[in-house]
Amino acid sequence: MSTQTTDFSGSMLFILVLSFLTISYFMGMMIHAALMYEDKRNIRKDSLLGWVLSMVAGTGITGWMFYYGYYMNFLR
Repeated sequence: MSTQTTDFSGSMLFILVLSFLTISYFMGMMIHAALMYEDKRNIRKDSLLGWVLSMVAGTGITGWMFYYGYYMNFLR
């Protein structure tokens, strides 16, 4: 019986999490800019609700991209 080491090291996981958070933040910033400055409907520019919704949407989009990339590369 052989023991196989994992493909992910600690530093690789750290970089993966850091890149996920960074991409999520900037995706949320792009969504926030589109909502607050282009498609402004009943949401003020300094609205906390608009900021939170933009960051959640950015995290969701980035999570989908990371999951889809993992699926296409490793699970298929």
